[in-house]
Amino acid sequence: MAHTRVEFKVLGPLAAVADGRVLPLGGPKQRTLLAMLLVNANTAVSGERLCDAVWGEAPPASAQANIRSYAAVLRRVLSPAAGAGSGQGSGEERLSQGNGGYRLQVFPGEADLHRFEVLAARGRAALAAGEHRAAADALEEALALWRGSPFEGVAHHDALLGEVARLEEARLTAFEDHAEARLALGEPRELIGPLRAETARYPLRESLWAKLMTAQYRSQQPGDALQSYALARTALRDELGIDPGDALRKLHHAILTRDPELGAPPAAQQPVRPADAWQPTVQVPSDDADFVGRSRLLERVSTLIGPSGRRPGSTTPCAVPVVILTGLPGVGKTALATRLAHHLRADFPDGRLFLHLDGTRGPQRTPGAILANLLLSLGVPGSSVPEATEDRAALYRSLLADRKVLVLLDDARDEAQIRMLLPGTPGSAALVTSRARLAGLTDAHLIDVDPFDDEESQDLLRRIVGPQRLAAEPEATGRILAACAGLPLALRVAAARLAGRPDWQVRRLADRLADERGVLAELTVGDLAVRTCVAASYHGLAPDAARAFRAIGLLPAPEFPGWALSAALADPAAPGTGTGHELAADRATDALIDANLVQIESLTGQRQPRYRMHDLLHAYAAERALADEPESWRRAAVARVLDGWLARVRAAGDQLIRRGTGGHAPGAAGDLVGWLESERTSLVTAVGFAAGAGYGPQTAGLAAALEDVCHLRNWWDEWEHVARAALDRATADGDPVAVAVAQGSLARACAVRGRVDDALTRYAGAIAQLDALGEQHHAARLRIHRSFAIADRGMAELAHGDAASAAAVMNRLGDKHGHVMALRSLGFALSCQGRDAEAVAALEPAVATAERLGHPLALADVLQLLAWAEIGRGRAERAARHLHRALAEYRALRHRPGEAYALLALGRMHAETGSPGQAAWALAPLGQAAAIFAELGERRGEALTALWLGSTHAALGDGDRAVTGLTTALNGFRSLRMPFWAARARQELDRLRPPAGTAGPGGR
Repeated sequence: MAHTRVEFKVLGPLAAVADGRVLPLGGPKQRTLLAMLLVNANTAVSGERLCDAVWGEAPPASAQANIRSYAAVLRRVLSPAAGAGSGQGSGEERLSQGNGGYRLQVFPGEADLHRFEVLAARGRAALAAGEHRAAADALEEALALWRGSPFEGVAHHDALLGEVARLEEARLTAFEDHAEARLALGEPRELIGPLRAETARYPLRESLWAKLMTAQYRSQQPGDALQSYALARTALRDELGIDPGDALRKLHHAILTRDPELGAPPAAQQPVRPADAWQPTVQVPSDDADFVGRSRLLERVSTLIGPSGRRPGSTTPCAVPVVILTGLPGVGKTALATRLAHHLRADFPDGRLFLHLDGTRGPQRTPGAILANLLLSLGVPGSSVPEATEDRAALYRSLLADRKVLVLLDDARDEAQIRMLLPGTPGSAALVTSRARLAGLTDAHLIDVDPFDDEESQDLLRRIVGPQRLAAEPEATGRILAACAGLPLALRVAAARLAGRPDWQVRRLADRLADERGVLAELTVGDLAVRTCVAASYHGLAPDAARAFRAIGLLPAPEFPGWALSAALADPAAPGTGTGHELAADRATDALIDANLVQIESLTGQRQPRYRMHDLLHAYAAERALADEPESWRRAAVARVLDGWLARVRAAGDQLIRRGTGGHAPGAAGDLVGWLESERTSLVTAVGFAAGAGYGPQTAGLAAALEDVCHLRNWWDEWEHVARAALDRATADGDPVAVAVAQGSLARACAVRGRVDDALTRYAGAIAQLDALGEQHHAARLRIHRSFAIADRGMAELAHGDAASAAAVMNRLGDKHGHVMALRSLGFALSCQGRDAEAVAALEPAVATAERLGHPLALADVLQLLAWAEIGRGRAERAARHLHRALAEYRALRHRPGEAYALLALGRMHAETGSPGQAAWALAPLGQAAAIFAELGERRGEALTALWLGSTHAALGDGDRAVTGLTTALNGFRSLRMPFWAARARQELDRLRPPAGTAGPGGR
């Protein structure tokens, strides 16, 4: 029966690959189960043995059931690999269960373990037969299968420990046989580096020391050979308390006496120059089978780093192209660099070197130590490695001279670490990855590696999880993509978790990732963890930058203005001025930018920066703040930020609404409306954060300051969100005044959206509570807003009473702005009662006061209502003057609802003149008003505009359009519960519908 080939890899991290796709093997216990089955491939393994392998001596009561579950998952994972659904067999062929236990079928050549054993046996046989070249080739191929320690990453209990030890011994034996064959072929120099590495790992294995000493002696390095013997003797004495055995002592004596039987002539021959012994060296890791996207970056870097690489604006090729790939932790810099190294292999036939510099982990490796290891790996004898770092660099560059070698320097810490590792002559090139920006390498091409876009993110998930499974749950898939925010490491971890749990619905992981406090714990699988990756960068920060990183974790959102971080860090108890705190915050921010932990998101109109930290980094910063900072400092820092928002929004509101009473909004001078719009999301987020985190005074203050701003800027959704957050916080704090104020704000927000019943209920409760508490000012303010909301909805009497009462209170308390707004509501209520002359009498003093106060929005509102009353009195000239003034103020403030209502009033003025010629002038302003109301979703304004459009068309003799407009108005007024205006629309329609048998308006 045909089957699909699966590569089972155990000589290193456990893996299975089919059709170029890495199969998801699940969690630690499931991987241990597969490892045990691979060790016993094609043989039934009992459940008891598998339990011992997975849990050791203390399996849980559910062990057998768990084994069955793990086996079922593995069977499903391996099913596609076995050709399920393609007529090529099924998953049961791979993993079956019978009376004898569980049996994993592995076909010849599929397991690297079996291939290794076959090749090693072939090499030993050739070595015994004296066929040294065949032996070396077979053994080299066998050793190339090893990628690390056997079953790396798999939990080892007694059942696997013996197999791991056996495989390690088999590898060492093959390694020694390979060295024996190469020595017989007269190739000792290439063995020195690998033999050094193995003696370092196994310092008590005398046979390795013997091979190393022989190779060194035959490479004209007798001094190194004698030093190796001294190292072996020290290791044996220190660890075991014994001296080297007879064989090693005899070899030592032979080297001392230059025994000809060792096969190497003494120093009579000239030493071979390292460059003469150059062989192409490929050290880059294997390419990622699941690599996706980055096509533009691959093309750009390939162009820069290839033989014709040029700097922008340069007319001559760079002597040595250097490209630095920089970006935040987990963004895929190493994966991209590795793909590039493989992609560019034809351009660099003399070798591709790879050095992992551990830039963010452990103690810093010095350039000198790195160069020493690099030279040894290139075949330079230990005795030939210079002592001075500069001399090592010179030797390294001489080796690369006139060659085409790509040097990949991964995870560089800073410029000093890599300067001496860069090639020095044309032909070679360097590709560097670093979390730092390394801006000090001015001749290098600095390339930012950004998170994936949506398409690349989805592509990676589809490749690992499978497109059909994701397509079945698009909403949950979208939430996972949003939680990972384009970070490739996070996406890979999430995909691996889903692939390892085919029994999970996608939404299960999406729900887990929705908890910001636990998202990092969920983004962990095997040895992949977003938290570990980010932690490496965090622990490399200087103390001030580390505290700034933690402070950002306290901010309401990962995107923030520069002043917010300064406020968080500006501890009043610390010495220094405000400017000093700002400079310190700027320096810390620069350090975070250099470490790619923060990016500049944009610049405001005043050239002030806005920064952004990736969502997952922000979650980690919040974790570190919680763990490393005392609660008192955390709460004080957040309070300073919230106070900063409050000061800014109050000042901006004062400037726009009251013109000049509050000074300039800090950092927002100039275009205040533009500043408010740019900070819209941040302001609303800050209120929600303050409410959720228990900052009652700041929540109430921000909600109050934002109420008029939301009304001015038509932020209807934001207004409700802010008011509800303030209400929730005040309720939780048990603050009755704050509760009533928040209820009043929410009532006002409901009223402007046409939800009058909800608004009236909330107004009634809030006003009654404030009256009971003796809060006259707050109660009067709510009466002003209620009056305006209900005056033209059949409740003009109640509106009149509210406005008159509020006007008296505001006058008594000396609140001149409040008195203006109360008179505005009073004028509107009188006008709705048909008492236009009284309305004018109430509104004219309000105009004068608003002018004296310099409050543009209040002035425009009063002028508009004054014009409305003047129209009712038939005084069109006065109305027109008032409306043109109001329009100018509204447009300066960019207050779209006010502008639309002023245009509506202007249209009404023309429509009610009684002259068809004048009525035609109404169409333009009414059309403009209708467009604005439709854009804002202002249903009341749309209904009123439809009313006067209908009236205008009737005056112009267009009966069809008149009926359409008036019918639209009537339906709108009825749905909004505006009986006064509904009756007006009904009357207009009745006049347009003549008795049966007579012609309608215009003869139609």
